[in-house]
Amino acid sequence: MVKLFIDLLSYLRECAPLFVSLAVLTLFFVLLAKSIHKHPGWYYTLFAIPFVLVALPTVGRLFGIEIAGFVRVPFLGEIIRDYIHMGTFGHPLLIIIMYIGALNVRHTPVKRLMSIRKEMSIIVGFAVFAHSLIRVMGSVPGAFRFFADNEGYLASTRVVSTVGAGFSSFSFLLGILMLIIFIPLWVTSFDAVRKRMGNARWKKWQKWSYVLYATLFIHAMGIQIGGILNPRGGHAAAKPAVEVTANVEERAEGRGQRGSENARPANANSNRQTSQAAKPANSGRTPTKGFADFKPSAQTKQYIHLVSLLLIYGSYLYLRLRKMRKRAFRDGRKPLEGRSRY
Repeated sequence: MVKLFIDLLSYLRECAPLFVSLAVLTLFFVLLAKSIHKHPGWYYTLFAIPFVLVALPTVGRLFGIEIAGFVRVPFLGEIIRDYIHMGTFGHPLLIIIMYIGALNVRHTPVKRLMSIRKEMSIIVGFAVFAHSLIRVMGSVPGAFRFFADNEGYLASTRVVSTVGAGFSSFSFLLGILMLIIFIPLWVTSFDAVRKRMGNARWKKWQKWSYVLYATLFIHAMGIQIGGILNPRGGHAAAKPAVEVTANVEERAEGRGQRGSENARPANANSNRQTSQAAKPANSGRTPTKGFADFKPSAQTKQYIHLVSLLLIYGSYLYLRLRKMRKRAFRDGRKPLEGRSRY
């Protein structure tokens, strides 16, 4: 039963990583809310380490200094890749921070998350900066070239769909705007800066978070649509399991024939013993299929991610608007028709 549950989690993580990451991170921060609120500096240091390990080699190359990367280090490398790609840590954590404002604070889990919303905003900044550092140096120059020198870009880059490449390039450039919006929001999350600003001025700055969420949605959607229309290197269809098994058996038979030409068995008894030992213990039984046997293609995963984004951000918008209307009626004001107020 435990193995089945673990296999299910692995399968869901592969097919719908955004939903799984949201569930895991929500549980993590709800359970550790008191500890994070009491010792925020410890957690800031812990979550800053992967960013430093990403920044050191990247900045070193700018000055001609080669520093060995840490991506290949077991376990640590996976954390660093999550920081770089934002898919399983940065983006889900931004969604959690966004969602808190649309939920009812009376519920205990939401109340716990609300108590550390500032700390989570600071923690997610390290993943955002690690992601931005790599993208600015890797993807943004090519995206800018797509619009500034389109003919040269198409001549030197493998492009399946110009429209898809345009979506991706626009999304990468939009990420620069998102970073510009995020930096002041991140800086003002620190208590020292917030106290100097004053509560009224700080609240005005925080309204830019809605622009950040909208930009984040467009950025993520554009990258997924661009990847579907213009897959990098193409998505080769996976070979059927029967064909793969047949190829393996053919190679095995070929090796067996070559081996029989070079060597002969000692006697007939040894042949019978070998053939008996080679028989599977569960001969005659139909092998059971697990979650690992159902492998979605890369394009299918992109479609699932696309639908996930629409569901998550669409439900947030619905909950946010509903909460605003309830607040407006409670305060004795009628919400403006056909218009949302933040």
